[in-house]
Amino acid sequence: MGDDLGGPGFEPEIVVLYCQHCVGEDADVVAEATRVSGFSVQPVLMPCSSKVEIPHVLRILERGVDGVEVVACPESACRFLVGSARTERRVEYVRRLLDEAGIGAQRVGISRGSRLSATELMGLAAGRAEAVRALGCNSMKTGGVQ
Repeated sequence: MGDDLGGPGFEPEIVVLYCQHCVGEDADVVAEATRVSGFSVQPVLMPCSSKVEIPHVLRILERGVDGVEVVACPESACRFLVGSARTERRVEYVRRLLDEAGIGAQRVGISRGSRLSATELMGLAAGRAEAVRALGCNSMKTGGVQ
């Protein structure tokens, strides 16, 4: 891996929680995740982004992951009508909590997409990795927060 303090060799660990309706049918997300460089990514397929709960995101970060990117459908294209809007509110709440705790709101983000390729999904993960790189390693990984 990289430098725990977030130095030049720091390779952020990113979890991507993505709605199954956001990616194209032929997207091989797992295979594409093995091809990224400069960060590691764990893709997690969700039936709907509305299944992403606040405690889930906080637990992922508590386990030491450096960042979480949630990928939801465009608001007007959500099959469950309000799923992606509900998710956006939850992500914003988590971001406020992280800011208040001094951990950094940029550790969590939300993107919207439709029929994304695996490469596009990894591009969103790369964007979160860059945002996290500026913050350095998650302090929960290094023992800074218990």
